[in-house]
Amino acid sequence: MNRIHNRTMRRYAIAFVLLILAGYISVFIKDTIDSRNPEVSLPIINVTTGYTYIPNVPRAGYEWSFRTKKLMAPYVSSIDIPLIAYDAMPDEPILIGFTVPHRELHLYESEGVLINGRVVASGDFTEKKYSDNTPNEEGIYVYKVVAIFDQGTIVHYFALDVSASRASI
Repeated sequence: MNRIHNRTMRRYAIAFVLLILAGYISVFIKDTIDSRNPEVSLPIINVTTGYTYIPNVPRAGYEWSFRTKKLMAPYVSSIDIPLIAYDAMPDEPILIGFTVPHRELHLYESEGVLINGRVVASGDFTEKKYSDNTPNEEGIYVYKVVAIFDQGTIVHYFALDVSASRASI
């Protein structure tokens, strides 16, 4: 009886070790696949202001650490990314979310100008520390989002065309 019990316990122990080993192997395989195509595996940003959803907010660089390797895409400026200014009303909240929880989120704003159909920042970016609302003054504004996650940092840009005349439409 004791021998049967020992054999059964040994089988359970071997099964447990194999189960843990299979878990580590599957995590290694997933990280390898994710690190080969990071554009698909990185968190996706969602930006809305008032009733306006901003689709396809362009990524301007990242530094991301997978379990098996660390990848870095060079950070580019807002001039290098073709931005479209989406309509927004003054003093509307800007809501930013990601498909993965972030640790920190920094929102920067700059006045923008339209050059050859593209929106570019016309000055330096200043951090919006106390309010995540659109400005009260009409104009084009470029925003830089810096999101810090446990695995790394991602930078995005988007632009808004703030106009009070849209409130009557």
